[in-house]
Amino acid sequence: MSTDFLPTPAHPTWTVVFAADESFGAQAQSWGRQLQARWAASFAQIEWCSLRNPDDLIRGDTVVLFGPQDQLALTAEQMREQGRSVTLIDTHTNLRSPEQLQIRLEALLEQEDEIRQLRKDEAYACAQFPALQDADELRRELEAAANFQEDLLPTFPMKFGDLVVHGLWRPSRYLAGDLLRAEPAPDGGLIMLLCDVMGHGIPAAIGSALLTQSFDHARESSGTDPGMILERMNHDVHRAQHRQGTRAWFASAICAHIAPSGTITVASAGHPQSLLLNQDPEAVLTIAASGTLLGVDNASKYQSRTNQLPEGGKLILHSDGFESLNRGRNSAQTNVQTALAQIGANTDAAGLIDQLELHRATILGRTGQTDDLSLLCLERCQEHDQSKALRLVS
Repeated sequence: MSTDFLPTPAHPTWTVVFAADESFGAQAQSWGRQLQARWAASFAQIEWCSLRNPDDLIRGDTVVLFGPQDQLALTAEQMREQGRSVTLIDTHTNLRSPEQLQIRLEALLEQEDEIRQLRKDEAYACAQFPALQDADELRRELEAAANFQEDLLPTFPMKFGDLVVHGLWRPSRYLAGDLLRAEPAPDGGLIMLLCDVMGHGIPAAIGSALLTQSFDHARESSGTDPGMILERMNHDVHRAQHRQGTRAWFASAICAHIAPSGTITVASAGHPQSLLLNQDPEAVLTIAASGTLLGVDNASKYQSRTNQLPEGGKLILHSDGFESLNRGRNSAQTNVQTALAQIGANTDAAGLIDQLELHRATILGRTGQTDDLSLLCLERCQEHDQSKALRLVS
């Protein structure tokens, strides 16, 4: 039979390198076979390498190491220094199945695809316009600023008595105008804040920095009353934008105080309403607090609303930007609340963040994330559920 018209085999776009400690060899082989069966031949192939030859690991686009973390941490760090993403599988990993590993690797390769395109764009720009080489220095400065901004975020999960808080913060660019805070309250409860500065990038990030300082001062002077905290922050924003030469800017914000008894007090400044969930997704409540954006009117007042957080219940504060979760026929805010309620009723706070990260990596990874994303999810847990609730997200 003539082979003149046989299709040329497609070369895989990506190479994933597996390397395994001897004791993890069977698991690595099993997972590797399952992943290769799931991937099209043109998408990715798995290559194997010995842990004794770490220099060979960098031939892959991403690397998966199976073995004890204490023994492979140095090798993993060396791979990252070479610009490779690394996934380390040991007995304590959150990745418990090849399906979970597949999701992680596909998300990493999708990011690598974006990096490849950025490298091509950068090379073209530098070749055509030598003056644009200064943009590389600007990029490094932006990356440093982004790392600093992320270092100011709370370290999730956070525990306050029987309350556990998980959070999501993902900028649409290097820097974000979204602000997340969760701080202990003098009464043994906690105060949570989520702000969204209008706009994106550097101007919004500068506004976020001012709100960070303003929130700390407001807590010192206003105690645990969310309405009074937002009133003080509104004064600060209004005063800042009326300095000579400063452009007008505004921010939405939502502040919540959760007492040890589970009583929730919420105040809002032009922000999407908070959600109160129990185990029934149809029984979701919105705490109808409202008020003007921060910075619009120096005399604005913010009325607080109170509700009760049931045992096993969740409180969700979220920014705009989650509209792609649900393209229903209702308003965008109602569609988002419905989607969050359905997810939150079937998993804990950490699982909710995992689902949102998966959505961001798959749906928004293809269509583009156009807005900063931030969310706080507070869960009231019994003591025997604390260890599960405090797990890290995948």
